[in-house]
Amino acid sequence: MARNKYPEITRKRIIESAIRLFTLNGWDNVTIQEIVDDVGDITRGAFYHHFKTRADIIDAITKEMLMENNYFNEIPDLENLPALDRLRQGISFSILQSLKEDNLSTIPLKMNSAEFVFSRITEGIQVVAPGIQKIIEEGNQDGSIQIAYPKQAAETFTMLFDIWMNPEIFRVSRDEFIQKIEHIRLMFEGIGMPIVNEELKNVFLDLLDKVQE
Repeated sequence: MARNKYPEITRKRIIESAIRLFTLNGWDNVTIQEIVDDVGDITRGAFYHHFKTRADIIDAITKEMLMENNYFNEIPDLENLPALDRLRQGISFSILQSLKEDNLSTIPLKMNSAEFVFSRITEGIQVVAPGIQKIIEEGNQDGSIQIAYPKQAAETFTMLFDIWMNPEIFRVSRDEFIQKIEHIRLMFEGIGMPIVNEELKNVFLDLLDKVQE
């Protein structure tokens, strides 16, 4: 059999098919063979050349989602703001873009399972948290943040805002969601990063309203 001249294109097509099937059917209801059949012109061997297990493709999809939605370096004039405001704006912009584009990588809908959550946590710590840590360290320098342990704060930030504050993963009533916002406000104020203000609270409530439509 001839060697595939464009392995990255094949890999991308596998990911695209997997995302489509996972979105329609959920993480737990899609097999490797169904992904192979959806791509249409590859074998299971070609799939396994790129992804050794089903978990590998879930990790790849999660990493791609996180990289596509890491807006902290894309907002105009963001670098001119104090670090604390950059974190606020990054969160707000990410959520507002997802609402505008109906982006399933931020609101996963059926793409919600133990595998997804675990992958999202581990990839988030590897992909997103280092950038957050850098901003926190800059905040310690500009005085807008006073964090004793930037690395640990960045990892906590990533897990809480990406997973725990995602109303599609943890479905709660509006009253309980407001309590979660207040709890996270007090928590981060307590460690020297008063990130949750009224504007960010309203953005999170807009996200909740979108999910509950």
